[in-house]
Formats: sequence, C-alpha cells, structure tokens
Amino acid sequence: MTSSINVFADSKLPKEVLDTLSQHCSLSLSPNNYELSTDELSKSLKSKDAFVCLISSQITAQLMDACPNLKLIANVAVGTDNIDIEAASERNILVLNTPNVLENTTADLAFALMLAVARRVVESYIYILDNKWDKWSFDFMLGSDVWGKKLGIIGLGQIGQCMAKRANGFDMEISYFQRNKAEAEIESQLKAKYVSLEQLLSDSDFVSIHCPLNKNTFHLLGTKELSLMKPSAILVNTARGAIIDQKALITILKTGKIKGAGLDVFENEPKIPDELKNLPNVVLTPHIGSATLETRTKMAQSAVNGLIQAFAGNMPVNIVNAKYWPNFKNRITGNVKCK
Repeated sequence: MTSSINVFADSKLPKEVLDTLSQHCSLSLSPNNYELSTDELSKSLKSKDAFVCLISSQITAQLMDACPNLKLIANVAVGTDNIDIEAASERNILVLNTPNVLENTTADLAFALMLAVARRVVESYIYILDNKWDKWSFDFMLGSDVWGKKLGIIGLGQIGQCMAKRANGFDMEISYFQRNKAEAEIESQLKAKYVSLEQLLSDSDFVSIHCPLNKNTFHLLGTKELSLMKPSAILVNTARGAIIDQKALITILKTGKIKGAGLDVFENEPKIPDELKNLPNVVLTPHIGSATLETRTKMAQSAVNGLIQAFAGNMPVNIVNAKYWPNFKNRITGNVKCK
C-alpha cells in the first residue's frame, strides 16, 4: 500500500526548508523553542517513518526500539555523535548528515578564535568596558603574531583543509595529523606536512582540532598530550568538546603550561565549568561553528533533500551508514513512498 511518509522535524528549522518537506511528506513539528525530553521524543516519534533532528537530540538504541516504524534519521549536522550509528544500522535505520556545507563557515570561526586569543581581543574589550584603560602603553596587552607561525591541524578533512587554506594566506607553516595520510595532491595544494600527533603538539604555535568524535578520538588530548605543547602555544577546538579532556585542559591553562585556548565546543555542553569561564586566557563561544543564516539553511536543506531522495528510492550522497542502503530500500518498497 502506498502512502505519504510521516516525518517529525524540529520546528527551529528554516521555514522554507520545512515548506519543502511538507510538500512531500506528512509533517509534524516539535513545539516552538521547547526541548523535548526522551519520553516526549519517544511519543512524538512512535508512529513516524523519519526524524529530521538537531545535534541536541540524543538518538539511542532504546529510543529506536520504542519507535519501530522509524526508518530514517536526518541529522542536521556533519557530526553524528548524538546518534548510536551501530544501533541504527542493526535496525536498518538509515542515517543522513550534512557534509560539504559548513566547512568554510566553521573554518572561519576557528581562525577567528585563533586570532582572538592570540591578539587578546576579548580581554582587551572587557578591559575597555570596565573603564580601566586610561593611557596607551608600549608593553600593554602584548599578544602573539599569527602570521608566519606554525599551525598544527588535527584532522585534515574538509574543515581542516579549509582551515589550512586560510593559514596559507597568513604564510603559516602547516603540519597535520590524522589516522591516515592525506593524498599527495592535497598535501601539495595545502603545503601541509604529515607528522605524528606528538610532533605536531610539540612543534606547533597553534593547534586546531577538526577531527570527528568517536571511540578513537575521545579524550585524544589529555594531560600527557597537552603537556607536550609549547608554553607559548594556543589550542583551538571547533569540533567536539570531548576530544579534549576538559579537566586536564583547565589545569594546563591555569598553570600557564600553554598560553591560551579558543573553544566553541565543550565536553558537557551547554554546561561549562566556572573554572574555565573565569580564565583570562580563553575565548569561549556557544557552539556556533556553523551558525550563519546561509550555512544553517543549507544544512537543513541538505538533510531534507537526502530524506526526500531516500524515500523516493534514490540513494542520497549524504548517507552515514551507506552499506545498509539495500536494507532500507527493502523496508520502504511497496510500503512507504514520497508523494
């Protein structure tokens, strides 16, 4: 029997994207500006075929079991650490993300954080707001040059490559670390040298994290690794907070073992320890790496387009668990289709 797909989506998605989705599907939305509890989300998804979600939604195996009709999860993000991918695959649930959309926007923020910490921008701004500036001084608010320095990139994926392109504009010497060496052509274009994690940390003036969070990268940077960095070095993270052992980082920053940090993500966000917020050598932003109107709209549209393609029986490019595509097709064949 052919029927329209039943989709549940977050109401915060752009109106034009929701309009597109409603033209193809039977659409239900979450309450405006309200974060659903696990039980509420389970009830909302119980009879739904698909869920267009944000990274604030935790999609566990238990939630999937409570929603037997669920066939597809479209995550409006590149990272999928909020979804149990293995559990989804075991249940033949297709998972989509939004690659090749937010790379430049996130790299912009990473570079902005690097500059802000190096040049003590926020610290200087607060100094003015507190009416403390009464004269110019030759040795006041001395920061660090960014131009011509050494940048170490952890994770030379799409965002990491965009970061490297910006660094080239500042004549920075670029090294990178990831599990597998990048293609020689990419290294040549970006003027990037592959090194070990230990060498990257010990040699770099700036370290910027752009790898995904998974079991291999959880607390990739702990006390041992952070202690390898130069006392003059600055750490930037716009990837996922748990890639760094946050407690270890606070200790390293408080004791002056590195110069500073620019952080857009945190281990238990939105909770941020007061110890971290009170440090003068950090710049903190509330997970806004992709937060431009243009990019967030493109992300939502990418997720929705993939959903529509999938239920029409066409394999979308943004599948996280692509090898389960045949199983997904078997679930929808002759049962649920797009209008």
